[in-house]
Order: sequence, then C-alpha cells, then structure tokens
Amino acid sequence: MENIFSVADKVVVITGGSGFLGRQYSDALEKAGAKVINWDIETGVDVSEAGSVANAAKGLKRIDILINNAAFNPQVEKKNKAQDNWSSYEKFPLATWRRELEINLTGQQIVVQAVAPRMMKQRKGSIIFIASDLALIGPQNSIYEPGRFKDIAYITSKAGALGLMRSWAAFLGSYGVRANALVPGGMYRNQPDKFVKKNSSLNMLRRMARAGEYNGPIMFLASEASSYMTGACLVVDGGRTAW
Repeated sequence: MENIFSVADKVVVITGGSGFLGRQYSDALEKAGAKVINWDIETGVDVSEAGSVANAAKGLKRIDILINNAAFNPQVEKKNKAQDNWSSYEKFPLATWRRELEINLTGQQIVVQAVAPRMMKQRKGSIIFIASDLALIGPQNSIYEPGRFKDIAYITSKAGALGLMRSWAAFLGSYGVRANALVPGGMYRNQPDKFVKKNSSLNMLRRMARAGEYNGPIMFLASEASSYMTGACLVVDGGRTAW
C-alpha cells in the first residue's frame, strides 16, 4: 500500500507554481521525490500565450503529471489591489472578464494541448485541474465587505474548468491518460478575522483549510492510488457543498 501513493522520479509540470497554493503543492511533491517544473509568469511562462507554453514544453521528453493550477483570484486581504475584480456584476469590466478567462480557463486548455500529446504517446499520465467549491455553488457575498462581490469571472472560469476536465477525460481515456479535478474550499492566509469567522461558518467543520491540507489530495490524484479515477471531482471543502 505504501507504494501506490509514490510520485518518486515522476516529472510534474505545475502552472502557477509560485503562488500561494502552487508553492504548497510543489514543495510536497518535491519532498516526495518528484521532479517539479514550474510554469509561471515569474519563470517566464505565460499560460495564456500558446507560443510561451509551447516553448516551455519543447525541451521536456517526458511529463507524467500536469497540475493546471494557474489562476487569477483577487485576495480578500489585499484591499487596495484588483478593485475591479470585486465589482458589482452589472458593472464588472469586460476587459477584466476577458483577461481572467484567458488565464484561468483558456490557459488551462492551452497547457493541456501542449502536454497531452506526450502523455498520449506514453499512454500514461495524470492531469489535475484545480477548480473551486464555487465551481459547484453560488457565492455567499455577505461574507465580504459591503459593496464587494466575489469575482464573477473567477467563479465562471472555475465552473468552466470542470467541463474542460470532463472533455479531456473522455478524449484521453483510451490512451490510458487520466484527468480529474481538485475542488478545494477556502484556505486561511491571514485574512481579516471577521471574514475568517463568516467563511468558517459556511462549512461543516467550522473552519477554513489549513496550509498543506490539500497536499494529500494532490498526491492521491497524481499517483497510482487514483489509477481507476478519471473525469471526477475530488471535493475537499470541509463539507460546504454538501449542505
């Protein structure tokens, strides 16, 4: 049993690996013996640009695992940044909408198009789409400050990622390549106390996720422990969507 969760010597490509969650996934995989390659704007890879992604993929002979993690998601604690993303929906800027979908959804398609041919040739591989509990439910905007509304482009892109995942799972199944989605809830990252209390009240465990609590599910989806699982959503949200 101890070997079915192994990712030792596996080549992992993760998008957005420099971000809050991406760093956690990357560190956990590296500690488990995987070779992790970070495709992030900080490392020179723009997932919304097909040429940038193609150049990054060009030198890789083998890719065992892809974690489609890159996304733009404005944070509650950053009050002076990305104000447009908190706009009332009837006033949400179209330019912001287009840019977010380019990164969060079109970017996932671009990356899978670059990686899938290698996995198809190998006749093996695991693709993990990072979604959100808000891909399954509507936002509870009362947990935010008055006049702020959870980014509608983010929510839409994460819901779209589930359709993208299922489509690729259906297409890649005959090649032995699996595609699944991790559907996480909110994670604590020093948000204001009032927000944390309200957010925690929305799930059955009455708390936000702690740093590192999504690493186990990532290992499961990446490894042979989930060898007969494809086209599925692994929901890890403290029970929020079960209510």
